[in-house]
Amino acid sequence: MSTTDLFASIDVIEGPTVATIGTFDGVHLGHQALLNRVQDEATKSGAKSVAFVFKEQPRAFIKPNTQVTYLSDIETRQKILTDIGIDHVIELEFGTAIQQLSSDEFVGALRDRIGLVSLILGPGAMIGSDRSGVGVLSATSEHTDIDFMGVPAIVVDGEAVSSSVIRIAIVSGNCELAAKMLGRNYSITGTVAHGEKRGREIGFPTANIEPEFPVTVPENGIYATTVEVDGIVHKAATSIGVRPTFETDGGRTIESYLLDFDGDLYTKRLRLEFVTRLRAEVAFDSVEQLVTQMNKDVEQTRQILVNV
Repeated sequence: MSTTDLFASIDVIEGPTVATIGTFDGVHLGHQALLNRVQDEATKSGAKSVAFVFKEQPRAFIKPNTQVTYLSDIETRQKILTDIGIDHVIELEFGTAIQQLSSDEFVGALRDRIGLVSLILGPGAMIGSDRSGVGVLSATSEHTDIDFMGVPAIVVDGEAVSSSVIRIAIVSGNCELAAKMLGRNYSITGTVAHGEKRGREIGFPTANIEPEFPVTVPENGIYATTVEVDGIVHKAATSIGVRPTFETDGGRTIESYLLDFDGDLYTKRLRLEFVTRLRAEVAFDSVEQLVTQMNKDVEQTRQILVNV
C-alpha cells in the first residue's frame, strides 16, 4: 500500500479531532485511561475523538519471523473502543507505507485528512520512522498548531500495565493478575472441532476449542472457566495441555467440560473466559486416577463459580 493509498483509505472527517494510535491489544486499563483522556480532551475542545488501530502488532511486520500472539482480535478491540465512546475507530494496516513516514509527515497527513488538533499517546509510544515520542514532538514538530500529549502508566500490584506484562501473566497461569490489568477476565474465542473423544469415553465429554487467531494461550493446567455459547453462560472446567495420561502426539489442546450441559457443540463458536488456575497438568498412572481427580476439579470449579 502506497502512502497515497494509505491516507485515501481513511475517510475524511470534518475536524477538529483529537486522536490516538496503537494496537490496543486487550484494551487493558492503560489503554482505557488513554482513551478516556482522548474523550475528555475532545469534549473540552468541541472535537471528535478518533482511535487508529493497527490490526497486527507492528513488530509482526518489522520482524516477520517473530512469533506474535494477541490478547484480543481486531473485532473485539473495535467493539470495546466503540463501547467506550470513541467517535471514530479506524483500522490501519502497518506496512512499508507507514514505516517509511517521518513523524511530521504522518501528523501532517492526519491534520489534512481528519482535522487533527491534538494527538495523545500512551507511555513510551513513538511514531514515525524517526521514532518520536510526545516530548520530541512537542519540542521539534513543524506542526506547532497541534498539541501533543502523553498519559502516565497505570500501575497494578506495583507493575505498569502493558499488553506484554499481561501476556506474561497469562502464559504463567496468573489469571487474577491478567484480569486486574485488563479490567475483566481474560477470554479466548474459538470454534469447537472434533477431537479424539477421550473425555466422552471416561464420562467427561469436552469441547475441543480451536482459537480463531494467534491467541495467547495460558500455561498448561486445569482452570475454572465460563463458556458462553449461543448467548448462554455455562460453568466449565477447562484443560490446557498435551493430555499426558494418554498416548498423544504431544500437541496442545484446549478442552472444556461444561457443567450440567447436554447438547451438541460441534462447529459452535464459544467464548471461553478464564477465572483461576486450579492445578498443573499431571500424568496419572491410570485412567481411574485421572477420573477421580477430574471429579475433584469439577467440584472445585462449581464452588469457585457458585455465583455464575
